[in-house]
Amino acid sequence: MWKSLLIQRTIPLSVSYFLLIIAGITLDYILHIANLVWIGRYLGIAGTVFLALSFGYSARKKKLIKNGALKFFLKFHCYTGWIGTLMIIVHSGIHFNAILPWATTMLMLVVTASGHIGQYLIKKLKEEIKLKMKQLGVNATVDDQLEQQHYWDSLTVKTLERWRSVHMPMVSFLIALTSLHILSILFFWNWR
Repeated sequence: MWKSLLIQRTIPLSVSYFLLIIAGITLDYILHIANLVWIGRYLGIAGTVFLALSFGYSARKKKLIKNGALKFFLKFHCYTGWIGTLMIIVHSGIHFNAILPWATTMLMLVVTASGHIGQYLIKKLKEEIKLKMKQLGVNATVDDQLEQQHYWDSLTVKTLERWRSVHMPMVSFLIALTSLHILSILFFWNWR
């Protein structure tokens, strides 16, 4: 069970994801202690810009951007997504004063988790299953335990391949909520 690909890959990714959230909350707390809460407001703008830049990967995949390696755009997408998410977590902070911003933040965290875990796990699991299949082909006697592990690993890959059908609608909904949040800020902003 502990040698399962699901366990070996999910635990490190979950830890790194929770560290992102803890880092955001910690940075916000430090800003509160240093009486620099105003910085969080502008980190929301910067974080949104970073998340918008992360769409370069989608534009490259759909050939709206013609030049550049897809692998570079994927890495750029991941890094800008994580940096933007961290900035927006700091922007959201440890204060609970409005439903729309928090709903948007929670959805952003779900989208970030979905994208990070889904993309990374699918690639790694496929590589490891190919390696295990080669090992199975070499050995004349197949161990029942290895067969069972292969079954669960294959099931994991099939399940994770469907993550895009969940990830993309969530991204669209996140864009809608973010736009609504920005419009409400512009509407209620003290423009004097």
